Amino acid sequence: MKKIIVFGSTGSVGQNALKVIGKNKGKFKVTGLCTNKNIKVLLSQIKEFSPSYVCVRDQAQADKIGKSLEKRIRLFKGEKGLEEFAALESDISLMAISGISCLKPLLINIKYAKRIALANKESIVAAGSLVFKEAKKFHTEILPIDSEINALFQLINISKNGKCMNGNFRKVYLTASGGALVDYTKKELANVGIKQVLAHPTWKMGKRITVDSATLVNKAFEVIETHYFFGIPFKDIGITIHKESAVHALVEFKDNTLLACIYPPDMRKPISFALHYPQRFNSGKRLDFSNSFSYSFSPINYDKYPLIEIVLGAAKRKDNGLVVLNACDEVAIDYFLGQRIKFTDIYKAMAHIYSKYPRHKVKNINDVFFWDNWARIKTKDYLNRL
Repeated sequence: MKKIIVFGSTGSVGQNALKVIGKNKGKFKVTGLCTNKNIKVLLSQIKEFSPSYVCVRDQAQADKIGKSLEKRIRLFKGEKGLEEFAALESDISLMAISGISCLKPLLINIKYAKRIALANKESIVAAGSLVFKEAKKFHTEILPIDSEINALFQLINISKNGKCMNGNFRKVYLTASGGALVDYTKKELANVGIKQVLAHPTWKMGKRITVDSATLVNKAFEVIETHYFFGIPFKDIGITIHKESAVHALVEFKDNTLLACIYPPDMRKPISFALHYPQRFNSGKRLDFSNSFSYSFSPINYDKYPLIEIVLGAAKRKDNGLVVLNACDEVAIDYFLGQRIKFTDIYKAMAHIYSKYPRHKVKNINDVFFWDNWARIKTKDYLNRL
């Protein structure tokens, strides 16, 4: 039985992961659960999975839940508690903390986990080289949960085992649904509200990633993930609009043959794959070939989605630009969700910060957090003026 620790257990990915684990209790034992502050959901998870360790990052909520826990459960509180929780040993750690907040516990946990099932983009975007250097040092396996990167992992793995990758590979393609606003014109985007942006037609996700799906920043981040996970040059990573969210990635070979990874939009699929690998377990929805269906693909309109080129431009600079843009994106989305700015002001903020940031190399985690903090301050100053 494999011991599992779930970071971000009360979020969308964390809850889906526990649904997968709940159907496989003979294979997995949840030893630790961690949340930021959603103690109501956490208490129900504790009741079902009986972990030995619990972490609540928000100090006030941690003090509240402490009175409800059995004495056998060790409670970790606050930021320091999160770092101590990350030093617990596990067979598998599922990392579903959102944003840059995941980076420090991830880097700590790499030393103590045999496998990390990673659902966090921002850690790779801001510090991919640091993360994979640490994983190599401690021989820790990192498997992607992000549906597109997980799909590529499956396709590339199958191809390698079949020996057809050697010298025959040409390009990979990531699919993008375009989010809730895929059919809006550039002019119409200026007047969209929060409900419209969050009404994703195919996926049920957290608020930030749903907004990032509408700007396609998430797809630019996934290009960067692809680069770091598989060592594929940026020029060999393509993006195509695919509204149905059923084809998650494609691999193209030199003979123009394409292999595709296809399944209905259901996060339990990549989660289950990352937990069970190299075995497979029946999970989530199936395609129903007794009914008619079809898939569509269309090219990216870069004029409508200018942030793709800005983010990938920063990636190619290989400096602190990605740290800065990730922080700017997080702050701008918070402002938008708080009804303090328009949707299109997210574009303005990221373009402004990208044009103004001083270029420096990122050598260590301290550099990451320095430039993350710098960008948050500068972004807030800019948005407050708007």
